[in-house]
Amino acid sequence: MGENALLAGQNAPLNKVTHRSVKDEVAARFATLIASGVMNVGDTLPSERELAATMGVSRETIRGALLILSTKGLVSVVQGARTKVISDDVGGLGLSALFNGRVTDYELEDVHEGRLMVEERVARLAAQRVQSATLAELEKLIEAQVAAGNDPVRFLIADRAFHTTIYQACGNAVLSDLATTLYSYQLNHRRRAIEATGAIAQSIEDHRVILAALTAGDADGLADGLGIHERRIYDSTRAVLATPQKKASE
Repeated sequence: MGENALLAGQNAPLNKVTHRSVKDEVAARFATLIASGVMNVGDTLPSERELAATMGVSRETIRGALLILSTKGLVSVVQGARTKVISDDVGGLGLSALFNGRVTDYELEDVHEGRLMVEERVARLAAQRVQSATLAELEKLIEAQVAAGNDPVRFLIADRAFHTTIYQACGNAVLSDLATTLYSYQLNHRRRAIEATGAIAQSIEDHRVILAALTAGDADGLADGLGIHERRIYDSTRAVLATPQKKASE
């Protein structure tokens, strides 16, 4: 699948006019991950090759997106070294909902209830409207998640792509954008939760169940699969919030 086709199905808002290039879209995705706390200042990014495979674009596109972030002062790109996040001031990049400091303002229970409600409707529409090309892309994203191993950042990049691809498949721009925004809340805690032993493997298994239901056009199965997955996210995130985070000096 070509890059423009991928982004049209995964990230470009439905029924809206967009003038951003592919590299601009990828840069915005990176900025969202930084704004939401998945990638923190001081983190090093996976290699260009790994990022290209995970995000389904070319290395040239990844290089261009990182150059945009470098120009904005968000990352440091040094020849022969891994790219490093040096600022979390994303400015005009990323999800607009994250610009106003709202990413951690909502209670976990409210986010959980919102995701269950919105994703249930998204599931029923996506089961009716999903296209074969989208199913193939979701297969590739699960492969990318497996290839991420125990790297939480690399996994969450592919995880976000998996979820947003399903949201876009519903064919409703408002629901898709709302689901994507809800997904982004509490991601800073999600990174800690996914580091637990077996957490990535469980998420991948959930994704396989979700994809099987979507492939079968099983709306009830898809809604149930997304609901079970979201409840696991809620439970693991709640456990993280109940556990004090150790200081770097400890």
